[in-house]
Amino acid sequence: MKRAKIAILGVVTLLIMIVIAVVVVLLAGKALGTPTQHNTTACADTGTEYIVTIKNSQLSINDTHARRCDKLTVVNDDKTLRLMAFGRHDHHQSYDGVTEKVLAQNQSFTVTLDQTGSFTFHDHLHDEVQGTFTVQ
Repeated sequence: MKRAKIAILGVVTLLIMIVIAVVVVLLAGKALGTPTQHNTTACADTGTEYIVTIKNSQLSINDTHARRCDKLTVVNDDKTLRLMAFGRHDHHQSYDGVTEKVLAQNQSFTVTLDQTGSFTFHDHLHDEVQGTFTVQ
């Protein structure tokens, strides 16, 4: 009986920690998506828009090949809160002024593909959601 109480206390503590983490992420959402300056030539016109949708913890497109000045839009179609980040996990890098972006269900964000090369993005909270894009 004592072990059951300890186990229940552990589960309750874990749930409280998760709720606190979600609240912190939501409150910090504005700061996380704040653009930063980077050295690229601005795109006068934009081309194709590539839309990557997250549904059932899967990306609709895992690897996008685009041209400079195209757009990439990430849409969260899950009930799960997402913290989308550019770069490798724990080594986030800014792309088009965005390093991390909080996405609740039905929220999205768009970046202009203004830097050439190969890049990664992932859900910092759920590592199984990750993809790449290459800009020529």
